[in-house]
Order: sequence, then C-alpha cells, then structure tokens
Amino acid sequence: MDDRIRTLFDARLNRRTFLHGTAGMVALSVLGPRLVVRGQTLGGQLNYIGYDGEDARNVAKPFFEANSIQVNPTFIADAFEPLTRFQTGGRGQMDIISDNKDFMRTVLDADVELFTPLDLSRIPNAAGLFAGLKTPAWLYRDGVTYGIPLIWGDEPCTYDPGVWDGPPAKYTDFADPSWAGALVLVDDPVANTWLWATSLGFEQPNRLTQAQLDQTIDELLKTKPNIVTFAATLGDQADVLIRGDASMAVGGWAYQILIAKEKGVTLAAASPATDGTFFWSDAYSIALDAPNPDNAYGFMDFMMSPEANAAIASELGSACTIEAALPLVDPLIASLYPYDEVRAPGGVLDTQVVSPPAEDDGDIVGVAKWQEAWQRFKLS
Repeated sequence: MDDRIRTLFDARLNRRTFLHGTAGMVALSVLGPRLVVRGQTLGGQLNYIGYDGEDARNVAKPFFEANSIQVNPTFIADAFEPLTRFQTGGRGQMDIISDNKDFMRTVLDADVELFTPLDLSRIPNAAGLFAGLKTPAWLYRDGVTYGIPLIWGDEPCTYDPGVWDGPPAKYTDFADPSWAGALVLVDDPVANTWLWATSLGFEQPNRLTQAQLDQTIDELLKTKPNIVTFAATLGDQADVLIRGDASMAVGGWAYQILIAKEKGVTLAAASPATDGTFFWSDAYSIALDAPNPDNAYGFMDFMMSPEANAAIASELGSACTIEAALPLVDPLIASLYPYDEVRAPGGVLDTQVVSPPAEDDGDIVGVAKWQEAWQRFKLS
C-alpha cells in the first residue's frame, strides 16, 4: 500500500466533490422520531471520518439530540485517508467510516486491517436493503459483512436535448466530427480510460495490458478534437453545460439535470446503448477498536430506517439503498436512477470493477501507467 494506490482513488473523490456539497438544494421532509435502538446504551461521543454530507448532520439530528450524542466529524480529502489515519495513530479513535466501494473492495482484497466485522443483529434495519445490496462483493468476505451501503448511483452522459437526441451507442463514436465543440469530460484518468476500454470490447476493462492501454488512448485521441474542456468535478461539468459552452457531458451525473433546472436550463441523461456506464456506491463501516461501538451501531441502524435513508438520498441527490425508502425519496431524484440494477443479487454494483490494479500484475498494468497514459493524452 503506497502512493500508487492512493492515486487510484484521488480522481474518484475529486470528480464527486460537488455531490457532497449539495446538501440543502433539496427540501427534506421532517423525520419522525424513530429513535429506539434495541439493547444498546447510547450517549457521548461518535467519531466520524468520511465524505462531507454523509455524516448526516441534518438527517440524523433528531437521533443525535434524543440520544445525547456529540458527533466529531473528520471530512476526508481523499478516499484513502481513513486507512492512513488508522495506521498512523488513529486506531482506537475512529468509529464510523464512510467511503466508496472501490476503496473498500481494495482494502478487503488486500486483507488490511481497518474494518470490524459487523454484527447485523445490531443493525436490524439493514434487513431492508435492496436484494442486490445485502451481501455485495465489495463489503462481504467469507460470510462476514464489513459495511452497509448508504447511497449509490451511476454516471451517464448528460446533455442538452435541444441539440442532441442522446449519446451515441458507443463512447468511441464520440470521435465523429459531428461532435466537434460539444464534449466536456471530467479530468479523471480511471473513469475515462475504463469507458473507452469498455467501448473497445475488452473483457475486463479495468485490467489492461500495456498494448490495450495504448490502444485505448489512441481511441481517446480520436475524440480529443471534439472536447471543449476537462472539468475538475461533476459540479464544474454541470456549470459548463449550463453556460452552454458544451452540450454533451461524458461520464456525467443525472443529478446535473436538477442542478440545471434550478437555473432554468433543461438537460437530459442517458447512457450509450451498447457500452452502458459505470456505477458507484458509498457505505458505512465501523473501524476496528472503535471507542464508541454502541453509538456507531445505533447511528447505522437509524440511517438504514426508510425515512432516514430516503432523506439522505434526497439531500445528496443519490439513489437510496433501503427498498422501503424509495417511495419516500424526492420523486425527481428517484426518477434519475435505474433501481432495477439493485433489485436482485449479482447486479452491476456487485460485479462491476472500475479501478485498475494498484500495481502491475504480470502483464496487466497498474494505476501509475493509467495516470501516465492519461497525461500523455491530455498533452497530445
């Protein structure tokens, strides 16, 4: 575990920074009390480390107040920060961790200490998870669950429907001259390389040989004349569309539709019919040697109640993970996400892996070479 694996997650966090800063754009319905926590003694401190917004300071306020819990939040600058803090003196000081599925899968695959095995009897509301989120491969090992999904989503193309009927069938089709001056991409080497590798038909687009990576970059270069700019985040990408500087955002975010609507601009979203897109999810876990495990379990159970899960999904412009929460989610937000993907086990969130290996694995190249190739692409 070194800077190469950290680099892998930096772009994934940066592209979604805006998501966690949108709290308050959607009006939340007031939650009922629903504060009973079975067989646990609550009160005192709860140490949170994770994404800004997923500390649920608005949604869980009645739970914290009713149980005299003081939350101590630490918001992460990159997805790897919880592990770094854990390994450098933070063990025994962290309770709740909130992070993304690529990071969690990597930590569990590497058998690195960070997450405590969860006692699901202490999170009874987790029984309401969509079937496809009950035992996802990125949180589940050897019959043990290490995290509970909180929100999820995908990253389709968003576009001006007055200019386009939708994206083409394949990402490689964006090289056609008809897309000149139309495209905005987020500056994300992992996402964009994966999308174009998928379009080229590679069986495992996250596991590329050097020759396959070079072929992918060559295909991206054919599209580059049509790219107006590279956005730093999904919020910046939305702004480019709203200003009219571009009319098609590749690897965008359906919630950009509602951001634009607030400013009187109409956008639509769709994924290429042949290639599809990638999916993400964030989850809560409990750190090993958490000092306040009762508070951590109580908080997680509260956030898995249908009311709280619907409220956090609405607040963060995302999809909910509790099936009974869906009718309670803001209807405009609920309509943005393909819930059929989580209604059965083995769906795309369970099976899809976007991130490349942290290091070279035989003839499969690691993330450092993906980064180098992306920089060559941008400078070409």
